[in-house]
Amino acid sequence: MATVSPQRVAFEAARVLVTVARTDSCWWVFGEVGRCLGNAYETRLLETRLRLQHEDCYYAEAGYWRVVLEEQIDARPDVAECLYRIVGAAPLVD
Repeated sequence: MATVSPQRVAFEAARVLVTVARTDSCWWVFGEVGRCLGNAYETRLLETRLRLQHEDCYYAEAGYWRVVLEEQIDARPDVAECLYRIVGAAPLVD
């Protein structure tokens, strides 16, 4: 992985996760996040997907995920590389 600040990884990952949550191609990404962070995070992404279907809350969700991901990277620095990989491979279709 190129040297990228953990905050930048968290920001980009949050943006990508919330963008992908609005699409039908979210299942692969959610599964990868579940493998990287644990099944509870996959479930939380499903909750984000449901909220996005009923509310205009993209920015609130992106902010929430940025904080969550920063905390995970601080606790487990290896998570940054995993998230970087997921972000690079995520299908972004709007």
